[in-house]
Amino acid sequence: MTPAIGYAIREQNRPILSDPAINAAEITFERADDPLRVDKYVRDMEFDLVSVHALKLSVASPEGPGVNYLEALKAIAIENGAESISDHMGFTRDGHDGVELGHFAPPPYTQVALDATSRNVDLIQDYFGDTRFYLENIAYLFQFEGEMTEAEFLKKVLERTGCGWLLDVTNVYANAINFGYDAYEFIEEVMPAADAVQMHLAGGYWDEKAEMYIDSHSHPIPQDVFKLYRRSLELAGDKCNAVFIERDQNFPDEAGWRGEARQVREIAEEVYAPALSTH
Repeated sequence: MTPAIGYAIREQNRPILSDPAINAAEITFERADDPLRVDKYVRDMEFDLVSVHALKLSVASPEGPGVNYLEALKAIAIENGAESISDHMGFTRDGHDGVELGHFAPPPYTQVALDATSRNVDLIQDYFGDTRFYLENIAYLFQFEGEMTEAEFLKKVLERTGCGWLLDVTNVYANAINFGYDAYEFIEEVMPAADAVQMHLAGGYWDEKAEMYIDSHSHPIPQDVFKLYRRSLELAGDKCNAVFIERDQNFPDEAGWRGEARQVREIAEEVYAPALSTH
């Protein structure tokens, strides 16, 4: 079955979320967690799949997430009929009194970090119950010294916990350029360990000063990422249930919003068409 396709909801793209190409929506929790809001974040729109994306579960932190944050996340998910919740495979706070770091940092790929991450993911899944949790691979500008590769670490977390994989295709693409590995091989290695898959797509650019590729939610999706996305769908097969486009600034016009969503759907329909025709 073709996965549900949608955007991370922004006020700027709400007018086009009824486009026939769009049947999914992702809620960024930090935008929806407003005590003055009196209606559902998805309002009266109907989607085949809704997911809530968190930023501060800090699953790779030495200590587990706070109960208040978990409680608020679960409430937003229930209120909006979300079937999944996601966050990043990294940490946003240190192990000393939960001090916020301000951005996602990758974990060191060590046995100690693997144990802590797996323990936190299990705790999160127990709290959310039937609402499936997905873990997202992040883009990073540095790596800690470790005992295994990122792919090996991610595989072990997925296998240990049974959580879903939020495959950020753009993040894999960026890391592959910056750290000299094959993006296709990375996804091929990790995919068998995931029982359920969702995907993120975004843009990016080459930063001449840093001499690094920077993933960016303010740029359109490049063709190389679309190619990697196509292969990711082929590898995921029926395990992929949703694909979300991220755009936070430098917003396109209406035709740009619609065009990007339609291209994402067209690729998915091309990949899944042979399987659909046999049923």
